[in-house]
Amino acid sequence: MKILTYRLIVLWFLGYAALSIGQTPSGYIAPRTEYGLPDLQGNWEKRFATPVERPRELGEKRAYTEVEAIEFQRIQEIQRDAREANVAADRGPPPVGGDIEFRTDLNFLPNLPVEVALINGEYRTSLIIEPSNGRFPFRNERLDLRRRYFELMNTNFNGPEARPPGERCLHLGPPLPTMTNFDGTHIQIVQTKDYIMILSEEAIQARIIRLNKSHLEFPISKWMGDSIGHWEGDTLVIHTNNFRPEHTYSQIASSANFEVTERITAISENELLYSYTIVDPDTYTAPIVAELPFQRMDADHKLYESACHEGNRAVADILLGARRQERDAEILSSPGPVESLREE
Repeated sequence: MKILTYRLIVLWFLGYAALSIGQTPSGYIAPRTEYGLPDLQGNWEKRFATPVERPRELGEKRAYTEVEAIEFQRIQEIQRDAREANVAADRGPPPVGGDIEFRTDLNFLPNLPVEVALINGEYRTSLIIEPSNGRFPFRNERLDLRRRYFELMNTNFNGPEARPPGERCLHLGPPLPTMTNFDGTHIQIVQTKDYIMILSEEAIQARIIRLNKSHLEFPISKWMGDSIGHWEGDTLVIHTNNFRPEHTYSQIASSANFEVTERITAISENELLYSYTIVDPDTYTAPIVAELPFQRMDADHKLYESACHEGNRAVADILLGARRQERDAEILSSPGPVESLREE
């Protein structure tokens, strides 16, 4: 009975997502490619600071008023300026056991967006619009598993395979880079008659979407899953499954049954409306629907190669540090005088 109820909810949500995309108010008709298909090609970016998940205190408040949106942006600007403040060159080291701050990294991102995502005339409080509270409906057992995963990530240094995918530069961010407000900020879409490629600037992650095809008969789990697509009018519909089981992200968790249906529609010459529906009955108690806009990048702006330093150097350093800690602990627990371990 639970499975049947979940499937009925899934069908309702998928229909809801299709309806919401179809009701874009512009009436815009995208130009066609040489194959007569809607042309979504180009470089696109996200220009908003709206979070994926709605703050709890907002409850079921789906949209801000214009005054509230202006205040949201003002607060975001203050927080951005504080993050990007110059770090004193003569500052001391962090306390023992403390974290190295990310402010210096953020200085490389001087133009982080501060705006509210504006969709269908609404200043959205979150990208998630269903469930109505704008939050991930985690099953308690999966939430506990997710917590244990992150605890293990901070304690398991037995080898490179024990470290998370992002740390090894295998895959950064959520299962699909386009799903959040920060990851996959810049993308490029390239179309042919039978394929669509979506390239994310971050970590140079390229998705190849097969059009009018079936999923692989002998599925192979991949970092960004197995994607197939088709056109429903001017909307590109993409279904993706067979994600790798190691996928656990700070905001989006998944199981072996994690599936995503994406819908991409050009609503003007310079804007795409992108939505996705997550279905994973092992992780969530209900489907999740999210919407976000993409704007066309300025003509003089380009995508650049993203070099992932962590996988090249940091993993070896992390494992060396773990081995040193183990050695120090072994020396300290051994009988006899203990000399300073820092004199070596």
